[in-house]
Amino acid sequence: MQVEPIINARFKQFRQKNELENIQDSLAFEKFVNYTIYTLHQPDAFTADSELLDFVSVGGSNDMGIDGIAIKVDDIIVKSKSEIDDIVKFNRSKRINVEFIFVQSKYKTHFDKGELNNFVDGVRDFLSDIHNFPMNENVKEHLQLKEYLLSDDLTIMWENNPKVTLYYVGMGRWKEPADLIGVSKQFEQDIERLNIYSSSDFKFIDSNELKVIYDSIQNTFSETIDTRHSMPLTDVNGVTNSCLAIVFGNELLKLISTEDGIIRKSLFNDNVRDFQGVNPVNSEIEETIKSTPEKFIVLNNGITIVCDEYKQNNTKLTIINPQIVNGCQTSHMLFEASKKSLDLTRVPISVRLISTTNQEIVNDIVRGTNRQNIVLEEAFESTKKFHKDLEEFFNAYSKDHDKIYYERRSKQYQHNPTIKQTQKVNLRVLTQYFVGAFLNSPHSAHRHESILLKDNKNKIYQDFHSKLPYFVTAQIFLKFEKYIRENNVHRLIKNYKPHILMMVRQSIGGYVPLFSKENEIDKYCERIQDLLMDDNKREEKFKEIIELFLLSIEKWETELGKSKRGTKDVEAFTKHLLEAVNFKFQNKINVSDAIPELTNTVETTFLGEVLNVIKDKYGAHYGFISKAPENIFVHSKDNVDFDFQNLKGKKVLFEIKHDPKSKTSIKSKGVLLKII
Repeated sequence: MQVEPIINARFKQFRQKNELENIQDSLAFEKFVNYTIYTLHQPDAFTADSELLDFVSVGGSNDMGIDGIAIKVDDIIVKSKSEIDDIVKFNRSKRINVEFIFVQSKYKTHFDKGELNNFVDGVRDFLSDIHNFPMNENVKEHLQLKEYLLSDDLTIMWENNPKVTLYYVGMGRWKEPADLIGVSKQFEQDIERLNIYSSSDFKFIDSNELKVIYDSIQNTFSETIDTRHSMPLTDVNGVTNSCLAIVFGNELLKLISTEDGIIRKSLFNDNVRDFQGVNPVNSEIEETIKSTPEKFIVLNNGITIVCDEYKQNNTKLTIINPQIVNGCQTSHMLFEASKKSLDLTRVPISVRLISTTNQEIVNDIVRGTNRQNIVLEEAFESTKKFHKDLEEFFNAYSKDHDKIYYERRSKQYQHNPTIKQTQKVNLRVLTQYFVGAFLNSPHSAHRHESILLKDNKNKIYQDFHSKLPYFVTAQIFLKFEKYIRENNVHRLIKNYKPHILMMVRQSIGGYVPLFSKENEIDKYCERIQDLLMDDNKREEKFKEIIELFLLSIEKWETELGKSKRGTKDVEAFTKHLLEAVNFKFQNKINVSDAIPELTNTVETTFLGEVLNVIKDKYGAHYGFISKAPENIFVHSKDNVDFDFQNLKGKKVLFEIKHDPKSKTSIKSKGVLLKII
C-alpha cells in the first residue's frame, strides 16, 4: 500500500482544483477516476466546462453498477445526437469509428467479485438489444446515443464495428485473482456472441496504475529511450538545450504509448492537427514501415519534441515532461503499425529535441514546425495575434477583477497548482458561449468550434473588437457554472446554458452595441460586471432568469402548441426567449434589434482590403472590398471623405448597409470608417 498516499495526493489536488471538497469521498473519487480515464482517451475533453464530466459520471441510484459511460465517435466523446451528426458530416473519410468506454471505481483497498459482477451485468444489459435493469436518466441519455449509433442510418457509416472497453478501478494492489479474471473473460465471450462489437478490452486498474495514468495525462512523466546518433544544435537564447537524434521506432513507441498499449493523446495537445486517420499520406507512411523501413528517415520529416528538460547518458536520453509539437501523424502511424505487429526496430526516425520553459519560444516552435502542414486555417485560430492579445488582456484585466485565464494553448497552465480548473476557459468554450450569449445564437452554440468559426468568420475575434466582451463571456459562464454546482437546478438548465446566459445578458443590458465601438461596448459590459460581482444580485438574477426560462419553455408547449423536442437548436425558440426577457424587464427593445438576422437593415463592422478601384461612366469611383463569402461593393458617393484614387490595396474598417428595397441589383454597400 505504499503508493496509496501518492494517489491520494493526486485525488486531493483534483478535488481542490475542481471545488469538490464538500461532496462524499466516493462520489468525488468517481469523478476523479472518470476524469483520469476519459482524459486519457480525449485530452481536452473536460477543459473549463464541467458539463461533460457530469454527463459521463452516471453513478447513483439505478446506475446499473456503472459509474462512468463515455461514447467516442472518431476520438471525440459525444453527449448529443447533434454532435454525432456534426462529426459524421465533416468526417473526411466518410467512415466513423465508435467506442463505448465503461468505468466502475471503488474507493476501497480491495477488488470485489460481487461488485465486479454487478458492473459486468450492467454493461452487458446496456449493450444488448433488450434491457431488464432499471436505469437513471443519465444512463438513459447514453443509451439513446448508443441506439442512435446502432441505427441503420449510421451503421453504414462505421469503419469497423464499435469497440468496447471496460475499466474496473480500485485503490488496492491488483494481484490477478483468477476468479475476477474469469469474470472478465466470460464477459468478452458474451460480447463477441452479440456479433455487433468488433472487440472488447477489460482493464483492471489499481492505485499504482491510476497514478501512472493521471501523471501521464498531466504530461508529468519521464521516459528513457535509446538513440543511435545524436548531435547538439546551435545555441538559441531561451533554449536550455537542444539536439538532433536518430531514434528507432520501437524506442519511440515507449514515449508515445503507455504500458497498457494506449497512445498518450495528451502528448499531441500542442500539435496543430489531430490524427487524420487512414489517408493517402498516412497510408504511405505505413507502406514505408512495411516494405522499406530503412528509407523512413529520408522520406519522413521526423518529429519535434519540446520538454522541460532532458538528460543524456551515452546513447540514452531521459526526456522529462515531453510534448510532441510536430509529428502527430508519424507517431500515430508508428503506433498503428505496432498494433499490427510490424517490425519497428528497423525504422529510423529523426527526432529534434528542444528543452525550454520559455512559453514564447514554445509558441514559436509550435507555429514554425507546423506551418508547412496547414490544412484548415481555423486550425491556427488560437495562434493568431488577436488570441495572443486576448490572453494577455485576460491576465492583465484579471488583476482587478475575477482571476480568469484564457488557455489559448491546450493545458498551458496545468503545471501551476494555484490555477483551478474553474478559472480557465479555452477556445471551444469561449467561442460557443460568445456566439450563444453575445451574438444571440444559443441555438447553434452547441456546434463544434471549427463550424462556429466558419459560420461567424467576420463576427468574432476581429482585430478591431474590444476584448472586454470576451472576458465578460468567460466571467458570466464561470459564474453560472459555479451557481449550477452549488444549487439544485432543474435538469433542463444544464442543456440550455447558452440560452440562459443570453437571457441574463439581455435582461441586464438589452441591445448589444457594435464590438468595434469600444467605449459603448465596454460601458455595456461593465454594467453586466457590476451585477456579476455582487453575490446577492447575481444569485437573484440567475434564479430569476431560470424561473423565466422554465415558464417560457412551458408556454412554448402549452400556449403556443410547439414541441419541446429539439427546442435547443431552434432559432424561433431563441426569439421566444428574448421576447419573454424584454417583456418582463421592460427593456423597450424589439427582438428584431436583438437578432440582426431578423431585421431589414443590418449594420455591422468589418475589416477588409480594397481589391480594386474603377471609374464609372460618370467619372465617379467605385470598387470592391474583400469579404467572405462575397466581396462588398463600395462607391465614392457614399464615402465622400475618402480619396478613392489611393485606396486600392489599403486595409479599411467598414460597415455594411443592407437595403432590400434598392432598385438596383446591389442590395449591400460598404460604408468606410477608417483606413488601417
